[in-house]
Amino acid sequence: MVYQSLLTATTNTRDLGGHPIANGKMTLPNRIWRSDAPIIWNETDANKLKALGITAIIDLRTSGETTRKPCAYANADGFAYHPFPILAGSVPPATLEEVPETYLQIAKQAETVDALRTIAESTTGILFCCTAGKDRTGVLSAILLLACGADRKTIIEDYVLSREYNKARIERYLAEHPEVNRRIVLANEISMERFLEMFDQEFGSVEGYFMKVGLAEEHVSAVRDKLLR
Repeated sequence: MVYQSLLTATTNTRDLGGHPIANGKMTLPNRIWRSDAPIIWNETDANKLKALGITAIIDLRTSGETTRKPCAYANADGFAYHPFPILAGSVPPATLEEVPETYLQIAKQAETVDALRTIAESTTGILFCCTAGKDRTGVLSAILLLACGADRKTIIEDYVLSREYNKARIERYLAEHPEVNRRIVLANEISMERFLEMFDQEFGSVEGYFMKVGLAEEHVSAVRDKLLR
């Protein structure tokens, strides 16, 4: 199978549409995209995003990451750029067991809450990203899919796809960092499955999560509307 990013200048841009949820429904396409950081300007990509109405760009990378490699859409005409720097997940954890713990930290960060609020309140389509589109982006994707009623199997399957889309990137990174455990940087089922268990234990439900982090019931409904209506 060929894993092709939706944008030419990225490797891991994917649609949160097309996922099965309850009652045989599917999340709608071209409403919310997840991605690795688009750091190279590509006119064809920009025109594609504009044509689809995906003009709100949420960047979850730290200020250090965005300084070294600025987002190509940060100052682009026709795009609204929203940086929400999330520190947790910006570097690989020391052990595989720490990965889901890091994901729970990401879910609790104020910047993740700000990103969710922005998604809920946006009047346009949204692309959100982090460096590789795996960890910080993976957690935000999981929360959005949970809000829409996707089951764990669907969420885990969406998460592990980053392993395929990022294959070349991962091999380059491991060659440059031989001290890093391969299993830590791969998007593996165990990490997301354990995170979802910890999420349930901490918040009880996705609605409980939204309330506990300071978002309103209207934000949950608005997120669902983005992907379901």
